[in-house]
Amino acid sequence: MTIRAVLFDLDNTLTHRDQSILAYSQHLANTYQQQLQQAEISQIQSIIRRIDNGGYPKKELLTHPSIAASVAYALQHELNWNSLPDFEELTQFWFQQFGLSAVAMPGANSLLAELKQQGYKLAVVSNGGHATRLTILQGLGFSHYFDEIISSELVGISKPNPKIFLHTSRQLDVAPKNCLFIGDHPVNDIQGAAQAGMQALWLKGFHETEDHKSMNTIQNLAEIQQYL
Repeated sequence: MTIRAVLFDLDNTLTHRDQSILAYSQHLANTYQQQLQQAEISQIQSIIRRIDNGGYPKKELLTHPSIAASVAYALQHELNWNSLPDFEELTQFWFQQFGLSAVAMPGANSLLAELKQQGYKLAVVSNGGHATRLTILQGLGFSHYFDEIISSELVGISKPNPKIFLHTSRQLDVAPKNCLFIGDHPVNDIQGAAQAGMQALWLKGFHETEDHKSMNTIQNLAEIQQYL
């Protein structure tokens, strides 16, 4: 089957979520160092990790509708502040700075450059707010590689619903059977793409599943080339 388009999930596929959280924690600590009483970066990182849960927050740990607001609330109440920053300010700091703190997955930049040079159409399909997706890609320096950036907010459909994958293939003007999707989540990414008629590669290491024998798996992004 000839592959003409390569589609990617974002978190823990093109960007390393946990390393991004560490970078964001360092940036937040530096920005608010005058207002914080000896805040450990590891403490900030631990708070964010607990709420963010790898980009899949548990509803019972969300105090507000968004990860950003829930993190802001937790930081306000769990850190020792000399001068407490405004809740809305902390919330907006996430929206403005988390994406810009994004850390690329090893090999992501070189892979995208190679695929673009080889003439493949490229797209991102990611659940979450569209502005945040764009900011993350901007932070990574990857925006210019993609023909389409599709978010669940933009189209009103979330993975694993096959419709979001089919919508992307139509936007690319490439049949689903000629699309290869890469993602870290066995259900949202791999099952959803497969149900849309796409070929799919599961990037292992971030989520577990008992039904992995039926999936094509890779350990790192460099292995994608052998499936093209």
